[in-house]
Amino acid sequence: PPIVVTAVAPFSRGVTEAAARGWDPISANFLMPQWVASHWPKYAEGCARAGRPADPANWRVAKSVFVADDLKTAEAYAKGPDSPYRFYYSQLLTKMRKHNRVELFKHARDEPDDAVTLDRVCDDLIIWGTPDKVADDILAFRDKVGDFGTLLYAGKDWADPALGRRSMILAAEKVMPAVNAAIGAKAAE
Repeated sequence: PPIVVTAVAPFSRGVTEAAARGWDPISANFLMPQWVASHWPKYAEGCARAGRPADPANWRVAKSVFVADDLKTAEAYAKGPDSPYRFYYSQLLTKMRKHNRVELFKHARDEPDDAVTLDRVCDDLIIWGTPDKVADDILAFRDKVGDFGTLLYAGKDWADPALGRRSMILAAEKVMPAVNAAIGAKAAE
């Protein structure tokens, strides 16, 4: 079976070393798009060192995703005060501040730490909405980070099991077919 390792740092040397061993990366769901994009060159470097082709199909990228039938529900569940997504990022941001790793959430490395707020982290890192909006946001994310093979849906604890399940169904039945069709159309151009 393939060996796949998580990449959690910008410009990860671990991605290079893993690729040189024949392993493939998963870019973590809590990284800003520019840090996710930094993984591809490191992966290609490791593949070149091992004499194997760097295939985007072997790069997996995780994203926090929530899909609902309407925007109001999607936004409330993804970013509201009782959101499991907001709780996840609140916990993560607290830990990263404690360990001086807030740069993971910065737009630029030299940005002041206090510019990183929980609201902004949620705005930047949660893909949420109706199926059409989520598909568009995933395609925009791909435009920022480059081609990759597998999107890993990083859901959070189901504060509302019906909404959590519905999100996964919508992602599978509506979002991903639209994303794959758009990718296929773009590749055919």
